[in-house]
Amino acid sequence: MKPWIATEVVSRQVPALSPEKEFAETLRSMGCLVSGEHPIMDAKKHRIEVEGDKKGEKAGFYVAYLDGHPSGYIKNNRTGIELKWKSKGYSLDPEQKAAMQAEAAAKLAARAEQQQQEQEAVAQRVVKQMDDLVTVIEPTPYLKAKGITPQAGIYTDSDGQKTYIPAIDSDGKQWTMQYIQEDGTKRFAKGGRKEGCFHPIGGLAAIAAAPVIVIGEGYATVAQVSQALGYGTVAAFDAGNLEGVAKALHKTFPDKPILIAGDDDQSLPNNPGKTKAQEAARAVDGTAFFPIFAPGEQADNPKGFTDFNDLATKSALGIEAVERQVHAAVSKAIDNHQKRVQQQTQQQGQHEQKQERRRLRVR
Repeated sequence: MKPWIATEVVSRQVPALSPEKEFAETLRSMGCLVSGEHPIMDAKKHRIEVEGDKKGEKAGFYVAYLDGHPSGYIKNNRTGIELKWKSKGYSLDPEQKAAMQAEAAAKLAARAEQQQQEQEAVAQRVVKQMDDLVTVIEPTPYLKAKGITPQAGIYTDSDGQKTYIPAIDSDGKQWTMQYIQEDGTKRFAKGGRKEGCFHPIGGLAAIAAAPVIVIGEGYATVAQVSQALGYGTVAAFDAGNLEGVAKALHKTFPDKPILIAGDDDQSLPNNPGKTKAQEAARAVDGTAFFPIFAPGEQADNPKGFTDFNDLATKSALGIEAVERQVHAAVSKAIDNHQKRVQQQTQQQGQHEQKQERRRLRVR
């Protein structure tokens, strides 16, 4: 590799770091914990652990490019610090760039294969664990705290204290499970696949029978919405998983309107609940809607008033407001969907008529 030359006359210097090593050092300086396959310089987004992360968390983000003069972007979401990076040492010629791209691709392939094997092993372990669980009949401490009536599909232990919520893909395969302690603390099976997985209230058959697909973050939120609507809804578990779940279900049910019952996280920077819900809705040409609380409630306690379960159990407006707001959002979404379908049908008919006229003119 050829070091960059600052002036025309330069004395011989110690060779500069490779772009990969230089970027790795920059990641470390930003508080990222560089290990394993990192950094992967393939112009794609990657999550990485940072100092202060809990187990399984990856609050760091980076993307690195090899085109021409290697560059990249790093953000530590825990500290809020971000950095645009540009290599000081090297400009890659086509052969060097191709070699590093091949290396990055090989790393990704190896990581994907290893991750697939680990996720399959976790899925088998979780399914086996289900044998020791029982269907929830009486509300667990978590369900009591949320004011939720037990519905089919969730489980508890022999003591009836913990809550277990299976997470499946759009084909119905269970990949992991959410474990909820008596105090509401949540976790997932370590190493399991959560991305694109969800819990359908009432099962996949209930989602297939529903006139629309309503997706939200937590179980309590979508269970509350399900009770208001009278049919199945979907828990994506967190804001970051909303878009993946929405896309998966849109692929399975392309003719169903999709609504995102989002959280309004006014107390958090950039309101991730609202932002991610809107992004998920846009990705599937759907609709995002959010709870509307009584005047002053959210301003006085933004952490305590974020979702539809809060609206039902904490707000002065209560369950009636959930029913009113949810039904209004669904009715509007169905009307808009029907209008789009009619418009598309008309456009298709007009297109076919034009095609027919062209064929007749050719004859």
